[in-house]
Amino acid sequence: MRHIRRILSAAALAVAGAVVLGACSSGGASTSASTFVIVTAAQPASFSYETSATGYEAAEFFKNTGASLLRNKYVPGTDGQAEHEDYNSFEGILAKSYDVSMDGLVYTFHLDTAAVSTAGNKLTADDVIWSMERKFAVKTSIVSFISAPFITKPDQFTKVDDSTVTMTVAKKSYGYTALSLLSNVSYNVYDYTELKKHITSSDPYAVKWSETNANFGFGAYELTTYTPGEQMIYTANPGYAEGEPKVKRIVQRVVADAGQRSNLVKSGDAQIATQLRPADQVALAEEKKAQVFDVPTNAYVYMPLLTTDGPFKDVAVRRALAYAIPYDKINENVYHGRAASISTILSSADPGFDADGLKANETDVAKAKSILADAGYTSDIKFTLTVNNSVPDLNETAVQIQTAAKAAGFDVTIDAVNSSAFQAGLAAKSFDASLGRDYAVVQSPPYVLSLFYTAGSPINWPNFESDALDKAIADGNAAGEATGSKAGTYWNAAQKVLQDQQPTIYINYVQPLNAFANNVDGYVFRSDNVIDYSQLSVSSD
Repeated sequence: MRHIRRILSAAALAVAGAVVLGACSSGGASTSASTFVIVTAAQPASFSYETSATGYEAAEFFKNTGASLLRNKYVPGTDGQAEHEDYNSFEGILAKSYDVSMDGLVYTFHLDTAAVSTAGNKLTADDVIWSMERKFAVKTSIVSFISAPFITKPDQFTKVDDSTVTMTVAKKSYGYTALSLLSNVSYNVYDYTELKKHITSSDPYAVKWSETNANFGFGAYELTTYTPGEQMIYTANPGYAEGEPKVKRIVQRVVADAGQRSNLVKSGDAQIATQLRPADQVALAEEKKAQVFDVPTNAYVYMPLLTTDGPFKDVAVRRALAYAIPYDKINENVYHGRAASISTILSSADPGFDADGLKANETDVAKAKSILADAGYTSDIKFTLTVNNSVPDLNETAVQIQTAAKAAGFDVTIDAVNSSAFQAGLAAKSFDASLGRDYAVVQSPPYVLSLFYTAGSPINWPNFESDALDKAIADGNAAGEATGSKAGTYWNAAQKVLQDQQPTIYINYVQPLNAFANNVDGYVFRSDNVIDYSQLSVSSD
């Protein structure tokens, strides 16, 4: 295995800043590049999904250094939209193909045993089986919370032979969501041959080792250099199941200021910038200095409210705050037309989608004041709104909320903290309220509805529990196909519980906040909202 080089000085940044696209061949513009520079706001807090599953930077790292059995099929966009995933269609990555039994309960996956990990080992069924064990055995893993009732234990996976594994589900209707789960980073397959070298009696799944050592996946890229707080360098994996990527080297630089990230794309010193301010995106597009894409987005800005302590333990206060937020002003002043109101957290493209009675939150200061007065509140309600200081649009949104909510009787203190402190506070459920830009990676309705509200889950930020919500989801799971009309009635009922109880205030849907150099091809919008580096290339003239 080639170990990561940890560079503790900033010397490499000078080199990275000078990187340009690969030279053109004599036949014209190159259709590949030796190196891309990507500028980001932060780095992942850990290389282990089981201990650090959340955050944009972590999700992008897990996608590009790891691989799953399947993925949602990539399809061309229509009406000016970018290429994106088809949530109802699956294609193989580490599984070349799969079969389904006549009763719909057993899925057989035929593995691509020619696929090679970033540590240099070929894929076997043992990698799959051991990976499933780790996901459920590690106490800090969120997999058991996000997967139930579709996948509840590693015993559902069985080795048939070195190149074949099966998955058994309890009900035929669970199959769609189970496949959706297997298509995303939470079910990345790990290189057991590499990880077992680092197993100890106190760390039987090598989780501690993998927190700081990155290369144990079957992804498109190996992490070859890691400079904490400064940059990460990825090198293409020639043994990747889908073939070696066209871009051979990715230099991912940390640039804290969003305006500087935008300028680096504008000047040509970076090919991609992430976590931009919408105003900068609009300016880049209008000046034709970069590409900014429209997609069928599933990303929303939301405000989880702690329902078990503090001011938001009272549902009346939650409802009042929902009326105090200036949704239209946020869409206009912060997102500059790259956001829209949100009336459902489910995909309206599902065949059985039921929108009856669902509505977007609206601003009504008088209504907010009336709710508080009726509940007996006679003075301003004070709370702290915590935001990640590396995400500029959320900081701007927080100021909009702080100003507008004052008129309704809320005294808001904004606490902007770094990415590490923000993720730690979420996990500890110590924030009165926080702002996030998030999404459900798996777009199956029961998954979306359960994701942030499963009792005891470390990502149930509001610490919200509801018998009515749980019953609606359980009834939907028992109603047949997850995207069918019968189940859709129950998904509608579940959303009405969330809209009534307001454990989370959903503010808007937002378009991706990234920009690409004009000669970069291959952007695919994914439900996890990260960039699949393996698809990138340089356009030919």
